[in-house]
Amino acid sequence: MINYDVPVEEHSGVSVARGDLQGDGDTLPPWGKLAAIENVLVNGNIPRDKPIIQLSVRGSYSGWALGVLGPIHGYEIQVAYPNAKNFPKSMLKKLESLPIQLVPQRPNMMSVVLGQTKKYAKENGLQMIPYGFEHQSYLDWWAEEIRKYDYDNLIVCAGAPVTCLGMIKNFTGNKIHLVATSAQATVEKKLKKYGIEDSRIEIHTSPFDFYDEMEWLETPFPCNPNWDKKVWHWIENNTDRLEGSSLFYNLGA
Repeated sequence: MINYDVPVEEHSGVSVARGDLQGDGDTLPPWGKLAAIENVLVNGNIPRDKPIIQLSVRGSYSGWALGVLGPIHGYEIQVAYPNAKNFPKSMLKKLESLPIQLVPQRPNMMSVVLGQTKKYAKENGLQMIPYGFEHQSYLDWWAEEIRKYDYDNLIVCAGAPVTCLGMIKNFTGNKIHLVATSAQATVEKKLKKYGIEDSRIEIHTSPFDFYDEMEWLETPFPCNPNWDKKVWHWIENNTDRLEGSSLFYNLGA
């Protein structure tokens, strides 16, 4: 079901790992995190005797991904979501089609909704995978994945950020460019939490709002408008900073 063979394409002098092709966009979301999430379910020592609840906010594929992969691997899944007018109806329809229980939450800031979900989980005897799949088995998958690539520069989106933590561990090139769709302080705090002090890392905060879909920007391959489109915009405007070979890991479409 997951496409484990991530193709690499050449665009504008940059190699692009099409992680978005792990999912077909129909059964599974077009998301490069699917295999890492599956590794959490298979190798993360998560008990199957209690349901898993996961918060899926606007712009996230986490509920869809867990709603498909969880039952396949023997887990009962509940998905919490902010019951807001701007929560995409197409995503809600997709979630309703899955063998899961939906748990609508009062809309608020993400941190508040996450707190509400944690409280609900505790009161109902549920377990949660840390937000952003911040689990060692998730990080381990990315650390192994990045070994496949031999480039001078790595360019990837940094949101929560979690995915880039695993990549940083085993990337052997000269520069790591993290294009942040969150505050720079958020990225720095997460790096500090994991004791990552690496002179190769440069953080570039996107000037565009997370929910700005940048419809005016055309990309030569499908890019998720909330994350990877911001990265491609940075690449197009900073090619002079990329010395040698470069890999952009496209996480979603």
